[in-house]
Amino acid sequence: MKNTNKAINTNALQASNAFIKINFDPKTTLQAEEPLLNGYGLDLTSHDFIKYQNGNLEAEVIGGINTIALTRFQVMLKISRRPQMSAGDVYRNNVDLYNENNIQHFIKQASIKLKLESTQIADFIYDLTERLETYRKDKTTGREDKPVIPLSNSHEQKKTAQLLKSETLLEDLQQLLIQSGMPCGQIALELFLIALSSKQPNVMHGILQGNAELTSELIKTFSNVLPAETSRFKTSISDSVLYYAPNENYWKNKVLLLPSIDTLGKKNTAITELILQGQVNRLVTENTEQGMYRASNKSVNGNLSFISSTAKGFHVLMNSDTVMPLPISNANAIKEAIATIQIRRFAGLLDEKEILSSQRQLQGAFREIKSMTVVNPFLEQLNISATFNKDNKLITQFLRMTNLIALLHQKQLPVIQKNGANQIEVQPRHMLQALEYFREIWFKQEKELSFNVAGTLGRIQKMLIRDHKESYEDADFLVKDMRAKLKVSPSSLARHINILYDYGKLERTGGNQRDGYSYKVVSWNDSNDTAQQYETFKNEILAL
Repeated sequence: MKNTNKAINTNALQASNAFIKINFDPKTTLQAEEPLLNGYGLDLTSHDFIKYQNGNLEAEVIGGINTIALTRFQVMLKISRRPQMSAGDVYRNNVDLYNENNIQHFIKQASIKLKLESTQIADFIYDLTERLETYRKDKTTGREDKPVIPLSNSHEQKKTAQLLKSETLLEDLQQLLIQSGMPCGQIALELFLIALSSKQPNVMHGILQGNAELTSELIKTFSNVLPAETSRFKTSISDSVLYYAPNENYWKNKVLLLPSIDTLGKKNTAITELILQGQVNRLVTENTEQGMYRASNKSVNGNLSFISSTAKGFHVLMNSDTVMPLPISNANAIKEAIATIQIRRFAGLLDEKEILSSQRQLQGAFREIKSMTVVNPFLEQLNISATFNKDNKLITQFLRMTNLIALLHQKQLPVIQKNGANQIEVQPRHMLQALEYFREIWFKQEKELSFNVAGTLGRIQKMLIRDHKESYEDADFLVKDMRAKLKVSPSSLARHINILYDYGKLERTGGNQRDGYSYKVVSWNDSNDTAQQYETFKNEILAL
């Protein structure tokens, strides 16, 4: 019996001498691509079974680590000897790595079970704790869990290159969007260009205007077109998630897709602030662990392009020159296209492989487009201000969409280096394409207004002429006063006013949401010269 104990003690002493403690420093530890060899020295093949081996000891964290309760580090830890001579050379137990008494108890029990000195177990546990702590900190705040991006084969890469160099790129892209399952190629192309702005310093946003059922389907389907690492499709969102993102790059150069903005409550102000102000930077109070309150700064980092919809015809976000209102003018055709897709899918006639292939090609094209500086050398030669009736919002939107179309064509343009950045120049055809593809936004016709809305505009004009005979064109009016004169319901007039304002027929001159806004009519020409404005500007571009 004594000889047996002596042998055990001798083996334990030899194992102790064989153990080499590695001083872990994440800044100096070499990085490698394989998941088994990373800066933590951990086997992260499975996040639910994190492994670490050093000398003749191996640890396995079963169930992963908790990234919510950061003041505790409770794990299910399994420690075994290597090589494992028998099933008994294993010790498993829950341990809080931030509780010293708990750790000492774990070390003592593991030492007895594995028949190893406690100092060897202790060195191993503390070394493991430091690695796990660094990994958890990075996972919580520092590093982004990147989605798996499927590798494209040479055939797909060739098709993507051909697409981006096509002379009919916009037409080909629109057709590909239809093949990917989008029920409307025109709207899909508009959304694709808006989403592309997430790569640039100045982002654009899009709000679809129309039936909630149709717009929700359009946005949901479009989310499949974007790369997984870019798309942020959510059915709802709170202010907190903008501040407390899963990681610091979660919103950086991303596209947030929300089926409807009408469902947001009054407390969801972060989205509105982000779009109208271009940033979210708030000073808030937080309760500390000691029960004290302290000031803390909350901000949203990274360019974020926002795509959503409204069924109300107008939303306060449309006041921003970075928001493109996208009216659904062909609702019946979209509804029929959605129904046809569903029928063909359930009948087994839909080629799902072709849809997935088209989506992969679009995702590949989106990834290939790189952020670049875009300059327009032709602006001084065009009378843009007169074309858009000095409407700064329309001018800004036109110029930004022109830049995005040029960015899309970057594979066809000469790229020059200037001030350490890649730069491309807008071509006249890019301005022409922006003019034509978004014509209904730049040049809205009064005939596009519904009969009731157009009638309301006519009645407002008559009232202003009656009350201000010689200065009616410069006269403004309060909505509540005009409502009393026209004798219409508050909800109907408010809806009509918003539509007329969106169409550029009215201009807001003052007021606020509580007391009401004041407006003046800016469209007095019954003959409507928007068509002539369009043709004049088009000819100016063609003459460049």
